[in-house]
Amino acid sequence: MQLNGQLKKAREQAGWTQKDVAARSGIAHSAISRYESGKAGVTTGTLETLADSLGVTLIAVPGRINAAADVAQFIRAQLADGDTATAFRALIQFSDDLRAGDSFRIALTLAVEPDPTGDPHFDAAIAGLAELRLRELGLESPAWVTAEGRYAPIAEESLGYRWYVRHYDDTDPILIEHGVILPRETLASV
Repeated sequence: MQLNGQLKKAREQAGWTQKDVAARSGIAHSAISRYESGKAGVTTGTLETLADSLGVTLIAVPGRINAAADVAQFIRAQLADGDTATAFRALIQFSDDLRAGDSFRIALTLAVEPDPTGDPHFDAAIAGLAELRLRELGLESPAWVTAEGRYAPIAEESLGYRWYVRHYDDTDPILIEHGVILPRETLASV
């Protein structure tokens, strides 16, 4: 997610309007609008002021793990183009990224709630993979991971493929709880 998207997401999650942030930060409402829309760049000082007013902390993290919000956005675009195979590969890459990252980076990448992908099974899979990895690390899941919209009814075909009993038997119970059949063999890095 680009910086402008993160600013907007943090503001929305706080339940504030752009005018609210302007009043709290002392930055003009019109400037905040331009920052969020990507029509204007933002300096580090301004970014720190906005972050303080939103109650978030800015940190620099070396390395890159695709955030759940980025993955959901990418998957949504692929699904809109009818490219379920690429959307599925992005989901598997997300799983690989979660397994490869340390607890600090993983917690950061899962802090912002992703927007819906347009497919309840992909939404459930993103949440299920996040919950699975966080439990493995002994970390608490953010509220969005277990929110109502993060579960789907189990269907014979989902995530772009038809599953069989052996797939169900090889799926972690946390994923099944989310309504997703995604076997361990599929999630294994090659």
